[in-house]
Amino acid sequence: MNRAFTVSLAAWITLAWAGSSMAADPVPTQPPTKPNDSLSPPAATHDVRTDVPVLAYAYTAYGASAKSIGAQLYGIGSIASDQRGLAAGGATIWGSPIDRLTIIGDAARNTYGNFSPSVGVVVRLLGTPRDGWSLGALGKFKVDGFAGGPTKDEMESELETGLLLSFARRGWHLDVNAISGFGLGDDGEIDFEGRLRFGREIGKFVRVGADGQARFRLAGPKYLPNKKTWDFSAGPQLQIGSKHFFGALTAGPATMGLFSEKVGWNAMVSVGGSTL
Repeated sequence: MNRAFTVSLAAWITLAWAGSSMAADPVPTQPPTKPNDSLSPPAATHDVRTDVPVLAYAYTAYGASAKSIGAQLYGIGSIASDQRGLAAGGATIWGSPIDRLTIIGDAARNTYGNFSPSVGVVVRLLGTPRDGWSLGALGKFKVDGFAGGPTKDEMESELETGLLLSFARRGWHLDVNAISGFGLGDDGEIDFEGRLRFGREIGKFVRVGADGQARFRLAGPKYLPNKKTWDFSAGPQLQIGSKHFFGALTAGPATMGLFSEKVGWNAMVSVGGSTL
């Protein structure tokens, strides 16, 4: 009896000691787990080659990165077999004060010898570059000359509106534009433009592809300067970009910017930069 009591008392003392030890030393908790980086969306990256809203002809639907500004200088040469060569050039500057909105200003001397400034906006309506697609809208006011009309005292101006669609996936890029132009003079000119640009990234610095546009006269004076109701300019494009700076060459067959009825050639060289 006494032996059983002694054993029981020893057992209770042991359990009591173990319980007090467990209370004094709480079970260690697992450190907070970090979110699974593989499930988190990748950090946004910027590429100066993508951050240019318009390089030669086609616009991107997403415009420039928010809070960024950029600029480019460009020169254009045009020639045909039955006319002398023509030269043009200018500067483009753009900025994005808020997300979804890009403001673009351009000052140029066109191949017809006229000072041709313009200001436009690109508004991203749907999608983002990270989604792989974007839908945007374009509004643009441009001046084609300051000495037009019968008395040479009219400003030849045009209002352009359009829809922009862009795709970017696995190094491939595609920009498609449908743009309508409405002359603000007495002639009632209406044009339609289709612009297309596609490219493939080659490494971190180079993109190769093609860029071009075709224009059709729908109303007003029947003929364009090339004495046709349509004109075009398109060709292969090489773009190189690193950090904040880029350069590009676009060259190919064209009737746009020419007086000749024959198909000639256009070449455009541009250099610029962006704050990203």
